[in-house]
Amino acid sequence: MMRWGILVLTSLVLGVAWGQTCTVRYTAPNYPELPVGRPQIYLTVSPTALASPGSFTARAWTSSPSTTAWVRIRWTRSELALGNVEPWNPIYTLLSPNPVQGCPEVQVSTRSLSFRDNGFHNFTAEAFVYWKEWREDWSCKYRDSQGEEQTTTVTTSGGAPGSPYYACTLLRGYWVPLSGTVSTSSRGAAYLTWERELSYDQVLQEFAHRLVEDHKRAGASMLAYAYAKEIPEPVRGALAQVARGYFYECGLLGICSRADPAGEVKVLTDVPSILYGLLYTGRLCGGFITFCFGAQNSRGADIGPKVEIKTFLMVKGWRHDYLLLDRLIPRKYYDPSDRDYPGVPEEERRQVLEGCRTYKDTQEGRRCLALVETPTGLVPTLKTLLMIDPMFQRGRQYP
Repeated sequence: MMRWGILVLTSLVLGVAWGQTCTVRYTAPNYPELPVGRPQIYLTVSPTALASPGSFTARAWTSSPSTTAWVRIRWTRSELALGNVEPWNPIYTLLSPNPVQGCPEVQVSTRSLSFRDNGFHNFTAEAFVYWKEWREDWSCKYRDSQGEEQTTTVTTSGGAPGSPYYACTLLRGYWVPLSGTVSTSSRGAAYLTWERELSYDQVLQEFAHRLVEDHKRAGASMLAYAYAKEIPEPVRGALAQVARGYFYECGLLGICSRADPAGEVKVLTDVPSILYGLLYTGRLCGGFITFCFGAQNSRGADIGPKVEIKTFLMVKGWRHDYLLLDRLIPRKYYDPSDRDYPGVPEEERRQVLEGCRTYKDTQEGRRCLALVETPTGLVPTLKTLLMIDPMFQRGRQYP
């Protein structure tokens, strides 16, 4: 009479108390319901790159749905600009603290992400699956440590055993049902622009704070380059601090942490007065008994009337690079009270104002701000493409 094996998976058997589980049935002796070999698990994270406000959606499934007891997805780590965040951190959670589980597949979305979540987000999918593997029992001879001939039974996954066994005879072949957990990992990248969520002044304030915090980790590996008529505060103050280097978190005994000066800072301008307070070419020194550390390498150049924007600052940080653009839109494009406003074609007006989401109206005009955060490595390429070094060499250099 044919024997039936029915496995009803419960939370007690699996050691989990949440989510859905499936019933997996298999029939002895050949287990036709089970696949040969361990099933695979698949995980997709979409979008792979998130550039506008939204969330990641992760979906997981296996190559053998009918022999899958459960599938679950969990967030494992976020690699942000200033460090990693793990799931045990109670103030930063992308998904529910418990993995989201389904049967025989699962799909889950994270919370809505902001620019503070910029970086790589890692997810793991796991599934409890069943499969079968072939086994063969062989009767073989071998010699023990005293040189005496012995007979034993050896089990293989197919084929006669090798040395030290010999004179093997196949006894039987049979299928064995197996079960276990399979897993895979994937990740998505989020790089949202800051100005979608912050006002003009808030972007500058947040960026100044980020520069200093990033510099504490990057130290001399930080690089900064600017084409600018001006560098707005408080970013200017943060850039000066990065160029100079500094000591921080000093203890009662005067022992401090140290942030060495940025490896290179170059400011190209046609308004030389903005360079005051930004140029350093000495060393970072301090202490009761003065010691000097990393070299300062912050320089400027007057390149003549060639700078057509207020500020374009690019910074290579520890894990991320930053591009800050501050441009001026004349009043004739947006202010009906300006005498030149009626003479501007509507299509031209639309093109000029397009993309200016975060701005601040001043007497001079509309200051339009954008800040982009990217994986590190972009700034050295842009430095070459924008000809920072050749332009610097041609200009009047300071100091």
